[in-house]
Amino acid sequence: MNQLNSRPDDETRDMLAGSAERLLTDLCTPALLRAVDAGSDPEHRRQASAAGLGAAAPLWNAIVDAGLHLATAPEAAGGTELGWRDVEPLVRLAGRFGAPVPLAEMLAAHALARLAGVELPEGIATLGVVQGKGTASGAIVANGVAFAGAARTVLVSVPVGASGAHRLLVLERTAAAVEQGLNVAGEERSRLSWERPEPLASGLLPEGVTVLLAGAAIRAAQLAGACEQVLLMSTRYANDRIQFGRPIGKFQAIQQQLAFAGSWTGLAAIASQLALADRSVSLDATRVASAKHVAASAAELCAGIAHAVHGAIGVTSEYDLQLHSRRLYSWAGEHGSALYWSRVLGEATLAGDAERSWDGIVAATTV
Repeated sequence: MNQLNSRPDDETRDMLAGSAERLLTDLCTPALLRAVDAGSDPEHRRQASAAGLGAAAPLWNAIVDAGLHLATAPEAAGGTELGWRDVEPLVRLAGRFGAPVPLAEMLAAHALARLAGVELPEGIATLGVVQGKGTASGAIVANGVAFAGAARTVLVSVPVGASGAHRLLVLERTAAAVEQGLNVAGEERSRLSWERPEPLASGLLPEGVTVLLAGAAIRAAQLAGACEQVLLMSTRYANDRIQFGRPIGKFQAIQQQLAFAGSWTGLAAIASQLALADRSVSLDATRVASAKHVAASAAELCAGIAHAVHGAIGVTSEYDLQLHSRRLYSWAGEHGSALYWSRVLGEATLAGDAERSWDGIVAATTV
């Protein structure tokens, strides 16, 4: 078992976040992101993804040595059995630094495994959202699977009858046919197909919990962190860039735009904290849907403002802004876009008791 204290208190949470921030500051540099991106050649990046973590392997090894990837894993598996509340800052930091490693996916995978009562084998586990409804006995296709080239197992969820419940399946990645793909940020997002899936393990998930929901939760936290990063970069640039004899950050138009981005960045952070506020690994569907909707909306707005403040230099490959804004645009659409989750929230509200709608909003926004 690693050295992290398994008590779900503020001290543990702060220690975990501090350890992760120091590690990422030292190792997750813009130079590393560029090395992982491997230039502008898509085929080069595709080959690097297929081979595993590539240039990001030293960063991942350091994370493994620190035991951060097992923060939500049970103690019997060498983890610290922490809840979402304790690891939310860790996921947000991974987003802020643009960490090109499956840290968030591993935390979500172990959380889902705990909920389903299954054990994960050693090695990297990632998440796969099943195309269509899928069944435990039929062919399974998962699109946009992150870090598939480095993963040993892929977790998917399939519906069980008409009950609305879902079963978690732990599938071996090497048993799948793989079509390599990349998102706008150059990160691996592959299509995996299992003709006759034979799960290594399976178990029922709590009502309302799916792999899609868990993926939306971690992407919301990563988006909140990435918004923080582009806001910081934009504020610094506005204070340093001199135009007409003074920093452009002194102009009211720039100040207004940065304030607007700041308010949405704050909203994304609060939504992420609410979605991942549970001291165990449970997930509330309404909170997660709200968080992903807010974070995805904030991402596109903050990225747009950041590039407007920076002007032409912001889109150049030599400047660091694009390393983060491309992730904002990519992550915003992964595990459900803002439009998708707003539709989910709207349909749930219309299907419920109209007189209790306000009570539901209060419950979803109260810790």
